[in-house]
Amino acid sequence: MTTSLGNACNVCRGQLGNVLYRSADGQSLTSLCRVHSSTTEVFACRGCGHLQTHAIENVDAFYDHDYDILVESEEEDQIYEMRDGAPIYRTEHQVQLLRDALGDIATPLLLLDYGCAKSSTVRALCAEQPLFIPHLYDVSARYEPFWERFAQRENWAIKRTPATWQGRFDLVTSFFSLEHIPTVGDTLRHIASLMKPGGRFYAVVPNVLTNVADFVVIDHCNHFTQPSLTQLLAEAGLIAERIDGSAHRGAFVLVARKPETRLTIPMAKDRAMIERTYTELSNIGNFWCDAAGRVREFERKLPEQAQVAIYGAGFYGAFLRSSLADPERVACHLDNNPFLHGKSFNQKPVLPPAHLPADLGSVLIGLNPADAHRIVAEIPALARPDLELFFL
Repeated sequence: MTTSLGNACNVCRGQLGNVLYRSADGQSLTSLCRVHSSTTEVFACRGCGHLQTHAIENVDAFYDHDYDILVESEEEDQIYEMRDGAPIYRTEHQVQLLRDALGDIATPLLLLDYGCAKSSTVRALCAEQPLFIPHLYDVSARYEPFWERFAQRENWAIKRTPATWQGRFDLVTSFFSLEHIPTVGDTLRHIASLMKPGGRFYAVVPNVLTNVADFVVIDHCNHFTQPSLTQLLAEAGLIAERIDGSAHRGAFVLVARKPETRLTIPMAKDRAMIERTYTELSNIGNFWCDAAGRVREFERKLPEQAQVAIYGAGFYGAFLRSSLADPERVACHLDNNPFLHGKSFNQKPVLPPAHLPADLGSVLIGLNPADAHRIVAEIPALARPDLELFFL
Protein backbone atom coordinates (compact mmCIF):
# COMPACT_ATOMS: atom_id res chain seq x y z
CA MET A 1 0.00 0.00 0.00
CA THR A 2 1.15 3.53 -0.75
CA THR A 3 0.09 6.70 0.99
CA SER A 4 -2.06 9.29 -0.75
CA LEU A 5 -0.23 12.61 -0.49
CA GLY A 6 -2.17 15.83 -0.76
CA ASN A 7 -5.56 14.11 -1.17
CA ALA A 8 -8.39 15.72 0.77
CA CYS A 9 -11.69 14.08 1.63
CA ASN A 10 -14.58 15.43 -0.47
CA VAL A 11 -16.80 15.49 2.64
CA CYS A 12 -14.75 16.66 5.64
CA ARG A 13 -11.57 17.89 3.86
CA GLY A 14 -9.46 15.66 6.09
CA GLN A 15 -6.41 13.79 4.83
CA LEU A 16 -7.18 10.53 3.05
CA GLY A 17 -5.39 7.39 4.05
CA ASN A 18 -3.72 4.60 2.09
CA VAL A 19 -4.83 3.20 -1.24
CA LEU A 20 -7.33 0.40 -0.55
CA TYR A 21 -7.71 -0.66 -4.18
CA ARG A 22 -5.92 0.03 -7.46
CA SER A 23 -7.17 -1.39 -10.76
CA ALA A 24 -4.73 -3.43 -12.84
CA ASP A 25 -3.27 -2.79 -16.28
CA GLY A 26 -4.30 0.87 -16.40
CA GLN A 27 -7.90 -0.17 -17.14
CA SER A 28 -11.10 0.62 -15.25
CA LEU A 29 -14.83 0.18 -15.64
CA THR A 30 -17.41 2.95 -15.55
CA SER A 31 -20.89 2.67 -14.05
CA LEU A 32 -22.15 2.24 -17.64
CA CYS A 33 -19.99 -0.92 -17.86
CA ARG A 34 -17.55 0.58 -20.33
CA VAL A 35 -13.77 0.20 -20.21
CA HIS A 36 -12.01 3.45 -19.35
CA SER A 37 -8.29 3.79 -20.00
CA SER A 38 -7.10 4.99 -16.63
CA THR A 39 -6.37 3.55 -13.22
CA THR A 40 -8.96 3.49 -10.45
CA GLU A 41 -7.48 4.37 -7.05
CA VAL A 42 -9.70 4.19 -3.97
CA PHE A 43 -8.97 5.79 -0.57
CA ALA A 44 -10.82 5.98 2.73
CA CYS A 45 -11.07 8.86 5.21
CA ARG A 46 -10.63 7.92 8.85
CA GLY A 47 -12.02 11.29 9.86
CA CYS A 48 -15.59 10.74 8.62
CA GLY A 49 -15.70 7.24 7.09
CA HIS A 50 -16.02 8.45 3.51
CA LEU A 51 -14.64 6.37 0.61
CA GLN A 52 -13.30 8.24 -2.38
CA THR A 53 -11.94 7.65 -5.88
CA HIS A 54 -9.81 10.08 -7.86
CA ALA A 55 -12.10 11.89 -10.31
CA ILE A 56 -11.55 10.95 -13.93
CA GLU A 57 -9.68 13.38 -16.14
CA ASN A 58 -11.85 15.99 -17.89
CA VAL A 59 -14.80 14.97 -15.72
CA ASP A 60 -17.10 17.76 -17.01
CA ALA A 61 -16.61 16.68 -20.62
CA PHE A 62 -17.19 13.05 -19.63
CA TYR A 63 -20.67 13.78 -18.26
CA ASP A 64 -21.52 16.21 -21.03
CA HIS A 65 -20.59 13.89 -23.90
CA ASP A 66 -19.91 10.32 -22.79
CA TYR A 67 -22.33 9.58 -19.95
CA ASP A 68 -25.60 8.57 -21.61
CA ILE A 69 -27.51 6.41 -19.15
CA LEU A 70 -30.64 4.72 -20.52
CA VAL A 71 -31.10 7.12 -23.45
CA GLU A 72 -32.32 4.62 -26.02
CA SER A 73 -35.97 5.06 -25.13
CA GLU A 74 -38.28 6.72 -22.63
CA GLU A 75 -39.35 3.34 -21.26
CA GLU A 76 -35.90 1.76 -20.85
CA ASP A 77 -35.24 0.98 -17.20
CA GLN A 78 -33.21 -1.22 -14.86
CA ILE A 79 -34.57 -4.17 -12.89
CA TYR A 80 -34.64 -3.57 -9.15
CA GLU A 81 -35.67 -7.13 -8.27
CA MET A 82 -37.73 -10.09 -9.42
CA ARG A 83 -40.94 -10.83 -7.51
CA ASP A 84 -42.82 -14.03 -8.26
CA GLY A 85 -41.02 -14.26 -11.60
CA ALA A 86 -41.94 -10.73 -12.68
CA PRO A 87 -39.52 -7.77 -12.84
CA ILE A 88 -39.90 -4.77 -10.55
CA TYR A 89 -38.14 -1.80 -12.14
CA ARG A 90 -35.99 0.71 -10.32
CA THR A 91 -38.15 3.70 -11.28
CA GLU A 92 -41.27 2.00 -9.96
CA HIS A 93 -39.58 1.24 -6.64
CA GLN A 94 -38.15 4.75 -6.30
CA VAL A 95 -41.53 6.38 -6.96
CA GLN A 96 -43.11 4.28 -4.22
CA LEU A 97 -40.39 5.19 -1.71
CA LEU A 98 -40.68 8.90 -2.52
CA ARG A 99 -44.49 8.82 -2.21
CA ASP A 100 -44.16 7.14 1.17
CA ALA A 101 -41.66 9.75 2.36
CA LEU A 102 -43.77 12.73 1.29
CA GLY A 103 -47.17 11.54 2.43
CA ASP A 104 -50.30 13.31 1.21
CA ILE A 105 -49.75 16.44 -0.90
CA ALA A 106 -52.61 18.94 -0.60
CA THR A 107 -51.13 22.06 -2.20
CA PRO A 108 -48.89 22.73 -5.23
CA LEU A 109 -45.27 21.85 -4.55
CA LEU A 110 -42.23 23.20 -6.41
CA LEU A 111 -39.85 20.30 -7.05
CA LEU A 112 -36.31 20.38 -8.46
CA ASP A 113 -34.72 17.15 -9.67
CA TYR A 114 -30.99 17.87 -9.37
CA GLY A 115 -28.62 15.93 -11.64
CA CYS A 116 -31.73 14.45 -13.15
CA ALA A 117 -30.66 12.74 -16.43
CA LYS A 118 -33.96 11.39 -17.87
CA SER A 119 -35.73 12.21 -14.58
CA SER A 120 -37.72 9.01 -14.87
CA THR A 121 -38.74 8.93 -11.22
CA VAL A 122 -40.00 12.52 -11.11
CA ARG A 123 -41.76 12.11 -14.46
CA ALA A 124 -43.62 9.05 -13.14
CA LEU A 125 -44.42 10.85 -9.87
CA CYS A 126 -45.81 13.90 -11.68
CA ALA A 127 -47.99 11.67 -13.87
CA GLU A 128 -49.64 10.39 -10.69
CA GLN A 129 -49.77 13.67 -8.77
CA PRO A 130 -50.44 16.89 -10.74
CA LEU A 131 -49.73 19.10 -7.70
CA PHE A 132 -45.98 18.65 -8.29
CA ILE A 133 -44.46 21.37 -10.48
CA PRO A 134 -41.23 19.83 -11.84
CA HIS A 135 -37.98 21.71 -12.44
CA LEU A 136 -34.96 19.92 -13.91
CA TYR A 137 -31.20 20.44 -13.69
CA ASP A 138 -28.36 18.50 -15.28
CA VAL A 139 -24.88 19.16 -16.65
CA SER A 140 -25.80 17.78 -20.08
CA ALA A 141 -28.39 18.79 -22.69
CA ARG A 142 -28.65 15.25 -24.06
CA TYR A 143 -31.75 14.51 -21.95
CA GLU A 144 -33.86 17.43 -23.23
CA PRO A 145 -36.04 15.19 -25.47
CA PHE A 146 -37.20 13.38 -22.31
CA TRP A 147 -37.77 16.58 -20.31
CA GLU A 148 -40.03 18.23 -22.86
CA ARG A 149 -42.64 15.52 -22.40
CA PHE A 150 -43.52 16.54 -18.86
CA ALA A 151 -41.84 19.81 -17.76
CA GLN A 152 -42.08 23.38 -19.03
CA ARG A 153 -38.97 24.54 -20.88
CA GLU A 154 -38.62 27.60 -18.63
CA ASN A 155 -38.22 25.16 -15.73
CA TRP A 156 -35.05 23.56 -17.15
CA ALA A 157 -31.45 24.45 -16.36
CA ILE A 158 -28.20 23.06 -17.77
CA LYS A 159 -24.77 23.52 -16.16
CA ARG A 160 -25.91 26.53 -14.06
CA THR A 161 -29.01 27.16 -11.99
CA PRO A 162 -30.73 30.55 -12.48
CA ALA A 163 -30.45 33.19 -9.77
CA THR A 164 -34.25 33.13 -9.54
CA TRP A 165 -34.07 29.58 -8.18
CA GLN A 166 -32.42 30.67 -4.92
CA GLY A 167 -34.61 29.78 -1.93
CA ARG A 168 -37.38 28.65 -4.30
CA PHE A 169 -38.04 24.93 -3.84
CA ASP A 170 -40.23 22.98 -1.46
CA LEU A 171 -38.42 19.76 -2.41
CA VAL A 172 -35.12 18.95 -4.11
CA THR A 173 -34.55 15.37 -5.24
CA SER A 174 -31.38 13.63 -6.36
CA PHE A 175 -31.37 10.06 -7.63
CA PHE A 176 -27.95 8.45 -8.00
CA SER A 177 -26.12 11.66 -8.89
CA LEU A 178 -24.14 12.79 -5.80
CA GLU A 179 -21.71 9.90 -6.15
CA HIS A 180 -20.50 11.39 -9.45
CA ILE A 181 -19.67 14.89 -8.16
CA PRO A 182 -16.08 15.57 -6.97
CA THR A 183 -17.11 18.80 -5.20
CA VAL A 184 -20.02 17.11 -3.44
CA GLY A 185 -19.74 19.29 -0.31
CA ASP A 186 -20.03 22.50 -2.33
CA THR A 187 -22.81 20.96 -4.40
CA LEU A 188 -24.90 20.08 -1.37
CA ARG A 189 -24.46 23.57 0.04
CA HIS A 190 -25.67 24.91 -3.31
CA ILE A 191 -28.66 22.57 -3.21
CA ALA A 192 -29.48 23.85 0.29
CA SER A 193 -29.40 27.42 -1.04
CA LEU A 194 -32.07 26.50 -3.59
CA MET A 195 -34.45 25.21 -0.90
CA LYS A 196 -37.05 27.25 0.94
CA PRO A 197 -36.67 27.42 4.73
CA GLY A 198 -38.44 24.27 5.85
CA GLY A 199 -37.91 22.69 2.43
CA ARG A 200 -36.82 19.07 2.14
CA PHE A 201 -34.02 17.27 0.38
CA TYR A 202 -34.62 13.68 -0.77
CA ALA A 203 -31.80 11.64 -2.29
CA VAL A 204 -30.84 8.10 -3.16
CA VAL A 205 -27.13 7.21 -3.36
CA PRO A 206 -25.27 3.89 -3.54
CA ASN A 207 -24.38 2.19 -0.27
CA VAL A 208 -20.88 0.85 -0.86
CA LEU A 209 -21.15 -1.52 2.11
CA THR A 210 -24.10 -3.40 0.59
CA ASN A 211 -23.45 -2.74 -3.11
CA VAL A 212 -19.76 -3.57 -3.33
CA ALA A 213 -19.55 -2.87 -7.09
CA ASP A 214 -19.74 0.81 -6.16
CA PHE A 215 -16.25 0.44 -4.66
CA VAL A 216 -14.51 0.00 -8.04
CA VAL A 217 -16.61 2.15 -10.41
CA ILE A 218 -14.24 4.82 -11.66
CA ASP A 219 -16.85 7.54 -12.32
CA HIS A 220 -18.19 7.27 -8.77
CA CYS A 221 -15.72 9.52 -6.99
CA ASN A 222 -17.82 9.35 -3.80
CA HIS A 223 -18.73 6.09 -2.09
CA PHE A 224 -21.02 6.95 0.79
CA THR A 225 -21.32 5.45 4.25
CA GLN A 226 -23.64 6.26 7.15
CA PRO A 227 -21.11 8.47 9.00
CA SER A 228 -19.95 10.30 5.87
CA LEU A 229 -23.54 11.12 4.88
CA THR A 230 -24.26 12.39 8.39
CA GLN A 231 -21.27 14.73 8.10
CA LEU A 232 -22.15 15.80 4.53
CA LEU A 233 -25.67 16.89 5.47
CA ALA A 234 -24.48 18.74 8.58
CA GLU A 235 -21.77 20.56 6.62
CA ALA A 236 -24.47 21.76 4.20
CA GLY A 237 -26.60 23.12 7.06
CA LEU A 238 -29.32 20.50 6.62
CA ILE A 239 -31.01 18.58 9.42
CA ALA A 240 -30.92 14.83 8.74
CA GLU A 241 -34.35 13.30 9.27
CA ARG A 242 -33.54 9.89 7.83
CA ILE A 243 -30.53 8.00 6.50
CA ASP A 244 -31.98 4.61 5.63
CA GLY A 245 -29.82 1.76 4.35
CA SER A 246 -32.62 -0.81 4.12
CA ALA A 247 -35.45 0.74 2.08
CA HIS A 248 -33.60 0.52 -1.24
CA ARG A 249 -31.35 -2.50 -1.72
CA GLY A 250 -27.73 -1.47 -2.20
CA ALA A 251 -28.46 2.20 -1.54
CA PHE A 252 -29.11 4.84 1.10
CA VAL A 253 -32.32 6.88 1.11
CA LEU A 254 -31.77 10.34 2.61
CA VAL A 255 -34.35 12.80 3.85
CA ALA A 256 -33.15 16.14 5.23
CA ARG A 257 -34.75 19.48 6.06
CA LYS A 258 -33.55 23.04 5.73
CA PRO A 259 -34.07 24.78 9.08
CA GLU A 260 -36.48 27.70 9.26
CA THR A 261 -33.75 29.90 10.72
CA ARG A 262 -29.99 29.88 10.46
CA LEU A 263 -28.41 27.53 12.95
CA THR A 264 -25.32 25.40 13.35
CA ILE A 265 -26.02 21.70 12.95
CA PRO A 266 -24.28 19.82 15.77
CA MET A 267 -21.71 17.32 14.50
CA ALA A 268 -20.93 14.74 17.18
CA LYS A 269 -18.89 12.06 15.43
CA ASP A 270 -19.38 8.44 16.39
CA ARG A 271 -15.73 7.39 16.40
CA ALA A 272 -16.55 3.73 17.01
CA MET A 273 -18.88 3.67 13.97
CA ILE A 274 -16.26 5.38 11.80
CA GLU A 275 -13.62 2.83 12.80
CA ARG A 276 -16.02 -0.07 12.13
CA THR A 277 -16.82 1.45 8.76
CA TYR A 278 -13.13 1.80 7.90
CA THR A 279 -12.56 -1.87 8.72
CA GLU A 280 -15.48 -2.90 6.50
CA LEU A 281 -14.17 -0.73 3.66
CA SER A 282 -10.72 -2.31 4.00
CA ASN A 283 -12.29 -5.78 3.77
CA ILE A 284 -14.17 -4.84 0.60
CA GLY A 285 -10.95 -3.46 -0.85
CA ASN A 286 -9.29 -6.82 -0.19
CA PHE A 287 -12.23 -8.59 -1.88
CA TRP A 288 -11.76 -6.56 -5.07
CA CYS A 289 -7.98 -6.86 -5.05
CA ASP A 290 -8.42 -10.65 -5.19
CA ALA A 291 -11.52 -10.82 -7.44
CA ALA A 292 -9.85 -10.90 -10.85
CA GLY A 293 -7.47 -13.60 -9.64
CA ARG A 294 -10.39 -15.78 -8.55
CA VAL A 295 -11.95 -15.43 -12.01
CA ARG A 296 -8.67 -16.42 -13.69
CA GLU A 297 -8.32 -19.42 -11.38
CA PHE A 298 -11.79 -20.65 -12.38
CA GLU A 299 -10.92 -20.05 -16.04
CA ARG A 300 -7.73 -22.14 -15.80
CA LYS A 301 -9.81 -25.18 -14.79
CA LEU A 302 -12.02 -24.97 -17.88
CA PRO A 303 -11.38 -27.21 -20.89
CA GLU A 304 -9.23 -25.51 -23.50
CA GLN A 305 -11.29 -23.11 -25.66
CA ALA A 306 -14.48 -23.96 -23.75
CA GLN A 307 -17.04 -21.18 -24.00
CA VAL A 308 -19.04 -19.81 -21.08
CA ALA A 309 -22.07 -17.63 -20.42
CA ILE A 310 -22.20 -14.73 -17.99
CA TYR A 311 -25.38 -14.12 -16.04
CA GLY A 312 -25.82 -10.36 -15.80
CA ALA A 313 -25.51 -7.62 -18.42
CA GLY A 314 -24.46 -4.99 -15.90
CA PHE A 315 -21.38 -3.96 -13.97
CA TYR A 316 -20.64 -7.33 -12.36
CA GLY A 317 -21.01 -9.06 -15.73
CA ALA A 318 -18.66 -6.54 -17.34
CA PHE A 319 -16.13 -7.05 -14.54
CA LEU A 320 -16.19 -10.82 -15.02
CA ARG A 321 -15.59 -10.55 -18.75
CA SER A 322 -12.77 -8.03 -18.34
CA SER A 323 -11.11 -10.34 -15.80
CA LEU A 324 -10.91 -13.35 -18.11
CA ALA A 325 -7.56 -14.04 -19.74
CA ASP A 326 -9.53 -14.85 -22.89
CA PRO A 327 -12.67 -12.67 -22.97
CA GLU A 328 -13.69 -14.31 -26.25
CA ARG A 329 -14.66 -17.36 -24.21
CA VAL A 330 -17.90 -15.53 -23.47
CA ALA A 331 -20.59 -16.77 -25.86
CA CYS A 332 -23.45 -14.70 -24.45
CA HIS A 333 -24.82 -12.82 -21.48
CA LEU A 334 -28.02 -13.88 -19.71
CA ASP A 335 -30.35 -11.37 -18.09
CA ASN A 336 -33.97 -11.22 -16.92
CA ASN A 337 -34.43 -7.62 -18.11
CA PRO A 338 -36.62 -7.73 -21.27
CA PHE A 339 -35.28 -4.29 -22.30
CA LEU A 340 -31.91 -5.99 -22.89
CA HIS A 341 -33.07 -9.05 -24.81
CA GLY A 342 -32.05 -8.99 -28.45
CA LYS A 343 -29.35 -6.40 -27.75
CA SER A 344 -25.61 -6.80 -27.38
CA PHE A 345 -23.47 -6.29 -24.30
CA ASN A 346 -19.74 -6.06 -24.95
CA GLN A 347 -20.41 -7.36 -28.47
CA LYS A 348 -22.14 -10.48 -27.15
CA PRO A 349 -25.89 -11.22 -27.39
CA VAL A 350 -28.08 -10.81 -24.30
CA LEU A 351 -30.48 -13.71 -23.89
CA PRO A 352 -33.23 -14.63 -21.43
CA PRO A 353 -31.96 -17.30 -19.01
CA ALA A 354 -34.31 -19.85 -20.55
CA HIS A 355 -32.40 -19.49 -23.83
CA LEU A 356 -29.08 -20.58 -22.35
CA PRO A 357 -27.44 -22.70 -25.09
CA ALA A 358 -27.46 -26.38 -24.19
CA ASP A 359 -23.81 -26.85 -25.12
CA LEU A 360 -22.55 -24.35 -22.54
CA GLY A 361 -21.47 -26.02 -19.31
CA SER A 362 -20.35 -23.02 -17.25
CA VAL A 363 -22.00 -19.76 -16.19
CA LEU A 364 -20.21 -16.96 -14.35
CA ILE A 365 -22.65 -15.14 -12.08
CA GLY A 366 -22.38 -11.37 -12.49
CA LEU A 367 -24.51 -10.26 -9.55
CA ASN A 368 -23.99 -8.52 -6.24
CA PRO A 369 -22.43 -11.28 -4.09
CA ALA A 370 -24.83 -10.40 -1.26
CA ASP A 371 -27.82 -11.37 -3.41
CA ALA A 372 -26.39 -13.71 -6.03
CA HIS A 373 -27.20 -17.12 -4.51
CA ARG A 374 -30.79 -16.10 -3.66
CA ILE A 375 -31.43 -14.73 -7.15
CA VAL A 376 -29.87 -17.70 -8.95
CA ALA A 377 -31.93 -20.14 -6.86
CA GLU A 378 -35.06 -18.58 -8.38
CA ILE A 379 -33.95 -19.09 -12.01
CA PRO A 380 -34.94 -22.57 -13.26
CA ALA A 381 -32.62 -22.42 -16.29
CA LEU A 382 -29.59 -22.23 -13.98
CA ALA A 383 -30.61 -25.33 -12.03
CA ARG A 384 -29.43 -27.65 -14.82
CA PRO A 385 -27.52 -30.48 -13.05
CA ASP A 386 -24.62 -30.43 -15.51
CA LEU A 387 -24.10 -26.66 -15.17
CA GLU A 388 -21.08 -25.31 -13.27
CA LEU A 389 -21.68 -21.91 -11.67
CA PHE A 390 -19.00 -19.45 -10.59
CA PHE A 391 -19.86 -16.84 -7.93
CA LEU A 392 -17.70 -13.86 -7.08
